Amino acid sequence: MKQITYAGTSFVTGTDIADSLLQLVAALGGSAATAAVRVPALGVDNTVTTIDLVIGPSSEMIASEVQVDTDELIDAIAVVDLDNQTHLLDRPRAAAPTSTDFLTSGWNEPALDDLDDAL
Repeated sequence: MKQITYAGTSFVTGTDIADSLLQLVAALGGSAATAAVRVPALGVDNTVTTIDLVIGPSSEMIASEVQVDTDELIDAIAVVDLDNQTHLLDRPRAAAPTSTDFLTSGWNEPALDDLDDAL
């Protein structure tokens, strides 16, 4: 299990969940995106609860291993959801062409005289 500290508060969650959350935070650090995520966590009496977080490029999160008197918190759906959000950030995005792209692509802008002749 790992204890996550974020925005002045801490909570305990499963190791795989914490690792996936940290990977998402790291991926957001290289983007301008934010994400709202819900992760399972242990409540005060070791019952499973959920924590809602808004994380973004400047999020600072710390995780440390902790020993608790309960079984490892496992939630494969939460891990897959966090991993999917991370992978979406890693995918390359198409960019609109710029004027420099046209100059280096071999495309020649018609001369004004050619336009006059066409009219």
